[in-house]
Amino acid sequence: MTLVRKRKVSNGVVSVLLAGTLAGSLAACSSEGNSTTSDEGASESKAASSDDGEWPRTIDTDNGELTLEAKPERIVSTSVTLTGSLLAVDAPVVASGATGENVEDLSDENGFFIQWSDEAKEQGIEKLWDNTSPDAESAVGYAPDLIVVAKNSGDSAFDQIDRLEQIAPVLVVDYSDASWQDVTTKIGEATGQEEEAEDVIADFDNRIDEVRDQIELPDGTTSSFIVFGDGEGAAALTPEAPQNQILSRLGFDLTEVPEDIKGNTSMGKDRGDIISLALENVQAGLPGDNWISVSNSKDKEEELRSQPAFSTAPAVVGDRLYTTPPSTFRLDYFSANILLDSILEQFGK
Repeated sequence: MTLVRKRKVSNGVVSVLLAGTLAGSLAACSSEGNSTTSDEGASESKAASSDDGEWPRTIDTDNGELTLEAKPERIVSTSVTLTGSLLAVDAPVVASGATGENVEDLSDENGFFIQWSDEAKEQGIEKLWDNTSPDAESAVGYAPDLIVVAKNSGDSAFDQIDRLEQIAPVLVVDYSDASWQDVTTKIGEATGQEEEAEDVIADFDNRIDEVRDQIELPDGTTSSFIVFGDGEGAAALTPEAPQNQILSRLGFDLTEVPEDIKGNTSMGKDRGDIISLALENVQAGLPGDNWISVSNSKDKEEELRSQPAFSTAPAVVGDRLYTTPPSTFRLDYFSANILLDSILEQFGK
């Protein structure tokens, strides 16, 4: 059982009220004192307002600059992965793309990831489409003022961006080799939820410090990877993989795939977070004394125990194989906490 913490999110309404009270007090002081306002003072006031969340604003995205005229109020997420980060900052999502429905330990009846399924239901988010059959026209009925798109990976609708941009402004995010914190920061900026993004990141940073002090690291080096669902090999996680970034912060001595093993394979060739390994290269590509199988399901566990490419590895034979739950396949604030729960359970002092 996981122990994901309730996120600490600031109250945006209170912030707005405080800002309004402060502005009113300043205006009153001005009227009671010298009523002459210099151009320099006006310029400084404008600069302060710009830094305080004024709209319109221009954002650097993974598809160039995006200018938003006002804070989004109806967001459509075409990426089931990015929906988690939107929910973490309390962004007003009305519909989301989805993965397969009722996948054990991964998705709910809508195809939403289980780590944020409850939040989605509470917010009344509707299913936009299944990842396998995206259709830009589905977004029209939700009247969005912002559409969020993953630049690549299995839940990407980037190939339909021309049509999507005719419906609403499109925020493109490449999460493949970015930390979930960087993704959350970008989403917070685009949605006007910067404070909420800072809060959940700070909460997680505190949790990492706590877990690091509560675990005992295994001796030697560690290789982390994902087992392919078709039994045809594995994907080694690189230093850019969000999961590896967390493991590294916890103190694990992580290995990298030797240069002579790397190849231009179909899976991962356009991404920086994984390197595909054929069965014959699994052990050479994962040279760690310990193995961490990320996003491990029952089927993948059986594959590791029965397939010679995995089962004869020193880490498996020596009982130095560790796993993390299926929900850690894609990281957001919620699943990153699940990853910490898993590490604490297996390596706790």
